[in-house]
Amino acid sequence: MAAKKKSASRKSVAKKAAKPAKRRLPAPLPPEVMELDRRIAILRNNLRELTEQAAASSGASTEELLSDRIADREAQLRLLIKQRDERVKRS
Repeated sequence: MAAKKKSASRKSVAKKAAKPAKRRLPAPLPPEVMELDRRIAILRNNLRELTEQAAASSGASTEELLSDRIADREAQLRLLIKQRDERVKRS
């Protein structure tokens, strides 16, 4: 009889453990943060494309041009990420 009680209590513990915890939905982001996220995504995609072009290209002038463009986009990306982080902290 004691074995049945243990088995039953284990099942109830397993049922309780299987229930997912209630999660709070994150607060909606302000429109300016969403716009920054969109611009960040565009810049990241552009950087990926430039990196692929640089890997596929040959010639010193082409490599230098692509390197300058990549550096410019990376600077823009850092600025946008900094702006986004500041706006998220304020909200």
